[in-house]
Amino acid sequence: MDLSMKHKKGSGTFLLLLILLIAFAVAAFIYMSWYSGKTGRTSKARLSGSQGSMYAPPFTLKNILGEEFQSTQLARKPVVLNFFTTWCPSCREEIPGFVEVYAKYKESGLEVIGIALDANKDPLPNFIASYGINYRILIGNMETVRAFGGFRSVPMTFFIGKDGKIKDIIAGYIDKAAFEAQVQELIR
Repeated sequence: MDLSMKHKKGSGTFLLLLILLIAFAVAAFIYMSWYSGKTGRTSKARLSGSQGSMYAPPFTLKNILGEEFQSTQLARKPVVLNFFTTWCPSCREEIPGFVEVYAKYKESGLEVIGIALDANKDPLPNFIASYGINYRILIGNMETVRAFGGFRSVPMTFFIGKDGKIKDIIAGYIDKAAFEAQVQELIR
């Protein structure tokens, strides 16, 4: 009788360890997909439908002052939408390049819009000031994320042509040179 109890105890311990191992693997996967770290190169993601032929979905979001902004204000302009969070290392690293490229091409009609996905919006004003962000920042929501394909990691950058069609999508970090090349294609 003691032997069978030991076997059941050992079996329960094994099952518990197996469950913990699976939970750890799932947590690691979620962590890796959410914190899309810098890879040194850009990677492309796709929405359903063909890139270059899918129109950017409409949205209405507020800025940090609570003022509404509608995507219809972007009609006939080359647009870059960058979904980010203030705590994401890759997001923070790419912002200085965005600031420089936007300053260089805004006279060509370029619109760069950062869409913050932070749960806590309080750090945004200081974040914007500390990074010298010179482009529009809006406060995003899950409805907008779903409209743009329901992605699970940031940064996520959408390049939208003057015709309103998504020309390219970059999932993860994008360096200044690659960002500028994408912008040059948009403003042609």
